[in-house]
Amino acid sequence: MDIEEKREKLEFMQHFFFKSFIISFFFLLLGTWLCVLMHDFQFAFVQKYFAMEADDFNELVILMLGIWKILIFQFTLVPALAIFCMRKCCKCCCNSNK
Repeated sequence: MDIEEKREKLEFMQHFFFKSFIISFFFLLLGTWLCVLMHDFQFAFVQKYFAMEADDFNELVILMLGIWKILIFQFTLVPALAIFCMRKCCKCCCNSNK
């Protein structure tokens, strides 16, 4: 595999992870918006099957949205930034060897 193929592969991977981040973050915003709009319906549904206070339910929703956000950043944005740094390093190293 020559250097151009590696550059193309890194560029493809960077675009993939960044687009994945954008899509995932959009779904997180949509999910958060739906949680706010449908809070009473969701709480009534959960209370029907589980004995849960409103404060506990609110904390659970915030916890789940927070974990979702952390996972989105960890598995989409961090790899995109790492690949971006690899591409920059690759350009510096390859240009200095010429």
